[in-house]
Amino acid sequence: MSDADRTVKLTQQEMAYEDLRSTLSDLKIASNPRAARKLMAYFHGRIRDNLPYDQTILFEYLECVFGRILRGESPDHVLGSETDSGKRR
Repeated sequence: MSDADRTVKLTQQEMAYEDLRSTLSDLKIASNPRAARKLMAYFHGRIRDNLPYDQTILFEYLECVFGRILRGESPDHVLGSETDSGKRR
């Protein structure tokens, strides 16, 4: 991937720090499949395209997700692939 391509991808996938922090807060406060999927998509894209990402927020996100799963919540629900009503997305 050229530097020009990487810059375009960076612009297309960029989430401001405040957006990341806000989305993570939404996920920590309550079950929020939309926030979970937004964070998952962001980090997946950044890692897949070898672009920089905020490791602190990634680790906080993983701690939140892993903790909720260990407390008995469905992994599908916590990761946003299942809604509150139990239906798959």
